[in-house]
Amino acid sequence: MTAQHYQRLADNTPIIIGAGQYGERLHPLCQPPFSAPMQLAAAASQVALQDARVTAGDIDTIAVIRLFSDAARAWASPFGRSNNPPESVARRLGATPVQRIYSNAGGTEPLQIMVELLQAIACGEMKLALLTGAEAIANQRFALRNGYEENWREEFDTPLDQREYHKRFASREEISSGLSLPVHYYALIENSQAHQMGHDQQQHRQYMAELLAPFSTVAAANPYSHSPVAYTSGELAAVTNSNYPISLPYSKLLVAQDAVNQAAALLLTSVGHARQLGVDPRQWIFIEAYAQGEDQYLSQREDPGRSTAMARVLTATMAMAEATCADMDLIDLYSCFPCAVHGACEVLGLPTDGSRPLTVTGGLPFFGGPGNNYSLHALAEMAVRLRGKPTRALVSANGGMLSKHAAVVLTTAPARAAAVDWDNTQDLTVDCTDIPARAYADTPRQGEIISYTVIARRDKADIGIVLAETHTGQRFLASSTELAATRSMQDSSPIGRAVDVQEKDERKVFSFRQE
Repeated sequence: MTAQHYQRLADNTPIIIGAGQYGERLHPLCQPPFSAPMQLAAAASQVALQDARVTAGDIDTIAVIRLFSDAARAWASPFGRSNNPPESVARRLGATPVQRIYSNAGGTEPLQIMVELLQAIACGEMKLALLTGAEAIANQRFALRNGYEENWREEFDTPLDQREYHKRFASREEISSGLSLPVHYYALIENSQAHQMGHDQQQHRQYMAELLAPFSTVAAANPYSHSPVAYTSGELAAVTNSNYPISLPYSKLLVAQDAVNQAAALLLTSVGHARQLGVDPRQWIFIEAYAQGEDQYLSQREDPGRSTAMARVLTATMAMAEATCADMDLIDLYSCFPCAVHGACEVLGLPTDGSRPLTVTGGLPFFGGPGNNYSLHALAEMAVRLRGKPTRALVSANGGMLSKHAAVVLTTAPARAAAVDWDNTQDLTVDCTDIPARAYADTPRQGEIISYTVIARRDKADIGIVLAETHTGQRFLASSTELAATRSMQDSSPIGRAVDVQEKDERKVFSFRQE
């Protein structure tokens, strides 16, 4: 691009000017002290500052993506926490921000907070914002496993904009059925997709493995990857001691890996302020299109194998960009589970055979799944790769149980910098209020299975869970620990089979109806 192209830009045009990533890999002889999450975030932020060649003293806003340990009991840290994560980062950098934001939970938060900050910059409410996030779950688990004590507690009395997401990602009916971790819910989506594709269980394992193997190849070449190993589809499909069952059809290597030490950061400002700071225009990345939206609870969706909100968000993003995926030079699809990738490819018309790269990082199963913060790594990687070239990139994200969705198109073209109306960003939220939700049956006695999973539990009997519907179309979830039932489900898909239901200990229990 010529200097003239950049000179035409309005001073309040918001841009990305810096990006940074940081990671730590553990080995068996590692000794304490182990880095706390905000130490990692500060390290990635320092890389971003160096990348943009600006100083921490220029930062007026710091936003941090919510830690898994602060979002869900299953990941809670026994070593304490910061009561103000943005201030923890600020103190390590020597920054004195006026605003400190700690985000909601969810995999879309990096995109949503980035757009919120860019809007505030466009409106003149802030000048230079740092967006960062991290996870140190690998350090946390390693220390616990080896009997080490850490002290990650930090207390500050500085103001904090503490965000809270008050809507559950799962319904009471889903939780009471025995579904407790995201992998259990996504297994229902995955098995529904497999049925729609006409796959038996072995065919679908092979499909998932072939879909994800190219992701691992990208991860193997990424210095920030948690697992820099290129797997063959055969290795991913095989069930072994290191690739053990988790929740049918998933085994360990086919799902997001949360035991990582990873951090990422972006620096956001306006064109006018970037000029004052002396940031090279070749580093400027523009937002060309964006959309976000939210679906119904998984078990109440008309089609549990698809997300209507995902389809609307991705379609709206590409329409705003006036583009198709053929126009995107780089793509990173959120890859927490294979069904999320398949669903996005189905909407976007992308191939799933590895002929088109679908990630720039290596994806959550191989690059790593740092809690809610993965997409910040995708954005940081894109920001660096796009520079100095006439290129465009698509990044998608989802949160909850394929529930919350967001997507963004990044570009280096100044001519596309005005594509987003920063004065009216409410239009960036896709209306999903008309998406239908199936009602739950209060006391179902019979039904037909529409999806299922078997949760592998090492310390007790496996539990089979079915999503079913009555003859009137009402939904219900039921479980069984009967060995005959779970083995039958592991041998072949029970979708379409009839079940009888009883109430036992306040839980719906199913049995296959004798034919």
